[in-house]
Formats: sequence, C-alpha cells, structure tokens
Amino acid sequence: MRIAVVADVHGNLEALNVVLDDLKKSSPDTVISLGDVVGYGANPQECCELLMEIVNVNIMGNHDAAVMGVLDTEYFNDEARYAVQWTKDQLSSASISWLGSSPHTFSDNNMLFSHGSPVNPRDFDYVVSTGDIEAVFYTFKDIHSLFFVGHSHRRFSASKSLSGNDYYPVGDISDVIKINKKRQYLFSVGSIGQPRDMDSTTSYGMLDTDKRIYSVKRLNYDIRTASEKIIKAGLPRWLAYRLMIGV
Repeated sequence: MRIAVVADVHGNLEALNVVLDDLKKSSPDTVISLGDVVGYGANPQECCELLMEIVNVNIMGNHDAAVMGVLDTEYFNDEARYAVQWTKDQLSSASISWLGSSPHTFSDNNMLFSHGSPVNPRDFDYVVSTGDIEAVFYTFKDIHSLFFVGHSHRRFSASKSLSGNDYYPVGDISDVIKINKKRQYLFSVGSIGQPRDMDSTTSYGMLDTDKRIYSVKRLNYDIRTASEKIIKAGLPRWLAYRLMIGV
C-alpha cells in the first residue's frame, strides 16, 4: 500500500494544486491530511473543497480547531489570530462541518497520525526537539512504531531502536528512508502551504508499506501568486513575505 501524507496546507491553493497534480501521477492508495487545512493563506474554502474530494482521513489542526471555536487563540501571534478571524467568514457550512468532524489522531496497525505530538493531541504541542521525539517513542513503544506529524512546518525524520540500544532518537533529513522493523520512526512531513525549514518548496511524504520505504517530495509552485493573493485579501503582509523565504 502507498500512503500519501500531507500537512499544513494553510489555505495555499497554488501549493496544494501542485501537490494534487503530483498525486494524480503517483496514484497513492490512501491520502491522509495531518491538519491545518486553513489559516494564513487566501484560499481556505477552495483548499477545503479540494481536500474533501481526495483525502481518506483529515486530522484536526490547531488552526482548524481555532476556526471552529474549540481552541482559544490567546497563544496565537497577532498575524495568526487575524487570519483565523478572517478565515471564519470564508468557509461554507460544508467545510466547517468537515473540519469540525476531524479526529485529533488516527491509527492504523503500527502507524499513528497526528497534527502535533500524539502524546496529548488536543494540546497541539510541537515535535521539534529530541525530548519531544523521545516522549512519542516512549509513550507508544508497545503500540505503534511509525509516527507522522505536522504542525512545525519542518521536514525531518527520527528513529530509535526498539531494543533501546540507542538512547536518543537519531535524526535524518534524507529524502528516502528505508524502514527497519526493529526501529521506531517519526516523520515530520513538512508543510504544503507554508514551509519553515528555509526551503520555500512545498513538502509532503509518501509511505510504501510493501517496500518499507518513506520518501519526501519537494515541489516548486507559484509563490508570487500565492503571496499577492494574501496581500490583496487584506491579510498581514508578513504571511505573504515568509512564503518566499521558507520561514
């Protein structure tokens, strides 16, 4: 089985369309979205409509939850808070219903999918440090061995021996990773709509469960148009500028 894992579209229609065109060519068996379909970008409604058609599971992201009114935006920065309020007025009732029905995690056999850390998924904690990764591996050691997260907008992977021979998880930024049955793996798939790893190209992951290979796909898209639409919509200009530099 081939599973495409996408995350953090954030209303960026230009980036999403490029990824969807690529998925048409690769024809995965399943598409899973790790949430934050909306927020920041100028086309939240269009992105919801497209993803509703192709994803098998959509996980609740913190921006999705904020738009639904089930997460306080007090800890959001000013730009993110403004975008949440603006986004609320752009969504149809069908999109709101779809986002609101999204689970906080999804599991399938040895795999666990979440927006942020699955340890306390409703808290939307980031997974960025060794300690964050270690907590995921330790909490689910006897339950799951493959973890997929978004939220940080950074693409990376980490692994750890199930036998405990290596105490700290080993990080990896390879584009293709061969999965060893004797190890746990965490894949931070990066962001489609707002990458923050100093690479402005859109990012998503593909898992081949038969070949036991996880691969990362980075694609160029029309950043200028996506940025101009953000400014034209009256959203904070920083949300447009950061697309160009990948932060």
